[in-house]
Amino acid sequence: MDLLLNDKKILVTGGSKGIGLACAKVLAAEGADIIISSRSRENLKAASRQIGNHEGELHIFPSDVSRMEEIDALAEFVKKCFGYLDGLIINSGGPPMGSALDHTDEAWMLAVNSLLMPAVRLTRYFVPEMQSRKFGRIISISSTGVKQPIQGLVLSNAIRQAVGAYLKTLSVEVAESNVLINSLLPGATNTDRLSALFEIVAKDTGKSVHEIVEMKKQSIPSGKFGEPANLANIAAFLLSEKNGYITGQSIAVDGGMVLFPL
Repeated sequence: MDLLLNDKKILVTGGSKGIGLACAKVLAAEGADIIISSRSRENLKAASRQIGNHEGELHIFPSDVSRMEEIDALAEFVKKCFGYLDGLIINSGGPPMGSALDHTDEAWMLAVNSLLMPAVRLTRYFVPEMQSRKFGRIISISSTGVKQPIQGLVLSNAIRQAVGAYLKTLSVEVAESNVLINSLLPGATNTDRLSALFEIVAKDTGKSVHEIVEMKKQSIPSGKFGEPANLANIAAFLLSEKNGYITGQSIAVDGGMVLFPL
C-alpha cells in the first residue's frame, strides 16, 4: 500500500533509538522528509547512518524537549528546513521506576516536564499551521500503563494519563481542520528501556534477568515481546493520508497484554 508519504514533512522526537528510530526508518522508506531529534548528537549521527539513503530529506537536531528553550530552537530548525510540518511524533524517554509514595516533588515535576510539557509545547507550536493548511497528523508514543497501570512505574502511569487526556481534548478541538491526533501504547517492546527495567527488577527481587524475562512473557497472550517495527508500521499509517478518520484514540500495541482496557 502506498501511504502517500512522499515529501511529507515529519518531525520525530526521541528519534535516535528504539521506537522513535524504528518510526524514522519506516517513514524514510516511504519517502517522507524527516527531522529526528534527541538529546545526543552522537546518537543522532548513528541513527542517520542506520536510516541510510532514501529519497526524502533527513535532518538531525539535538534537543532536550523537557526544556522550553530547546523546543524553541527545535521549532526554529523545523521552520528553516521545512517551513511547516505535516506530521509529528511525540516521543520521549520514560521516567525512573518507583512506587506511589517513593518520589519527591522534584521527581514528579521532572516527569511532568519530560512527558506532559513537550506534548503541550510541541502541539502549541505546530498545530495552528496544520489547521491553516487543513492537514496534520500527530502521534504520541505512550505506554499501556495508561490503561492498565504497571507496577513500579507510577510516574509514567500518572503523567502519561495526563498526556493522553490533553491530546484527546486537543483532538476534538482540531478534528474539523483535518488534524488527527492519536496515541500508541506499546506493551513490552524490545528496547534498551525494557532491558534496563528488567535489570532493575532482577536486582530488587534477587531473581535472574532470564527469570524476569520469562515471567513477563508468560503474562503476554502472544507469548513474546513486541518489536519497535510493530509500532512504527502503525504509526506510519496513522500519519498518512490513508488515515482520514481515526483520531482521539489510544491504541495498545501489546500482544494482548492489556486484558481489560479502560
